[in-house]
Amino acid sequence: MTNQIWWNLTRASANIAMVLILLTVFWGVLLATRVLKPNDRPAWLRDIHTWMGGLALIFTIIHMLTLIADSYISFTFVSVLVPFVSTWKPLQVTLGILGFYILAAVQITSLMMRKMKRTTWRRIHLLSYIQFVLVMAHTMTSGSDVGKAWYSGITVAIAMLGAAIFGIRFIFGKFSPGAARAKAE
Repeated sequence: MTNQIWWNLTRASANIAMVLILLTVFWGVLLATRVLKPNDRPAWLRDIHTWMGGLALIFTIIHMLTLIADSYISFTFVSVLVPFVSTWKPLQVTLGILGFYILAAVQITSLMMRKMKRTTWRRIHLLSYIQFVLVMAHTMTSGSDVGKAWYSGITVAIAMLGAAIFGIRFIFGKFSPGAARAKAE
């Protein structure tokens, strides 16, 4: 068991990060759409959203560090930070790296939100939808559990929940066709 501790930590941290990313997007959509109004509390939603995003970033970093610590596949700092450098599944690893950079950019700019133009912050923040897709593609194509029925089921369920959350954002959010028409009138 001790020779597999890093790999088990890698798998666990990746799965926790994936769920936290989904929950962060969900809380962000609840905040952006105010679909639960008048029963929601925006300050509470924002705090939970920020907290989960920070945890997602922490667990993603743990995932990357435990990959380096594990000796089964030889990962280095460079191979987990630079796209297409990894010799093991370079495209799949690159999807994860790009997802990490977007997650970091969204988190960092959220901390600096008051010092940025609102439109710049919003554009960067909307990248989180692309980040979710990148992370799901990375999750579905890399790792030792890919191809196992239980893992595929969980991953597809999370991807479908993400698609449903995006649907809520599209239907009730500010970039929905109805909202655009209402703003134009």
